[in-house]
Amino acid sequence: MAGILFSIPVHERPDIVRDQVENIHYFCPDAYIVIHVSDLAAPQIDEFRRYCDLPKTFVNPKSYETVAGKGILHTHVSNFHHALNMGLDFEKIVLLSSNEMFVKHGVSEHVNRYRLGAQTEVYDLSTDWHLFRTSMLEDERVRRVLDRLGFPVFFGGQAEGQFYDKTIFSLIATLYVENFDMASVGFVVEEMLPPTVAARYCMTGSTAALPITLCDYCTNIAISPENIAQIIAGVGTLYGRRIPRTLRSPHVGASVLQDVYSVKRVPREECDLRTFIRGLRNNPDGVAQTA
Repeated sequence: MAGILFSIPVHERPDIVRDQVENIHYFCPDAYIVIHVSDLAAPQIDEFRRYCDLPKTFVNPKSYETVAGKGILHTHVSNFHHALNMGLDFEKIVLLSSNEMFVKHGVSEHVNRYRLGAQTEVYDLSTDWHLFRTSMLEDERVRRVLDRLGFPVFFGGQAEGQFYDKTIFSLIATLYVENFDMASVGFVVEEMLPPTVAARYCMTGSTAALPITLCDYCTNIAISPENIAQIIAGVGTLYGRRIPRTLRSPHVGASVLQDVYSVKRVPREECDLRTFIRGLRNNPDGVAQTA
């Protein structure tokens, strides 16, 4: 079975990136990891290489611009091309952020059951999500993508934890390179372009899983040892209120915790939550530490 490639853009704290890499290798030991270091942190790239000098872990030699909230899909596209150029034997690519961590085993088996995992919410002006607006639909770059796919509107979805096989992500990468710059493009294109391509495949017969990451930025739910224990058990449902101008969480209000493997946000610093997650190696059910 071909491996999984985890793509991670980073911009600070090589020591914390090392912690994330060790976390991934513990919960998915056969995976490849490719790390993109932002141009803002490019002077530290050798430090990132030293900290991340681990098996199947690679630092992309190219460092592109990244701006918070302005699009980082180009970093994942670059990591994908770097992995291909190195001849890595992978079949799926998973898009991660630098402030998430895995909390249970089984991600490899889960990801390999599907061609793709994505949230696909159709363009809807009745919601207040920041990308669902007419100016976004009328953007020339977006229109070119939609014309290529034969869609009148685009789709949106959570960026973190979405995954695709090489054929599908090759199309995503091609559409990106043809229509956008290898830089931050002014909006979170990773929440629009991949979900729109995912919707195209779903319409033609592919079954999509959900993203594998539970995020806390779109609801009033905070990541905690208690809900991590529930994720590990894979039972029940988490409920929370949506934060205005965010897209609904694909995991909140639905009994899908058995398919969640990673959580965001874990602060990029030593903290109780990071210590708790690191301790799951000795307490894999997460229960002993929440009593």
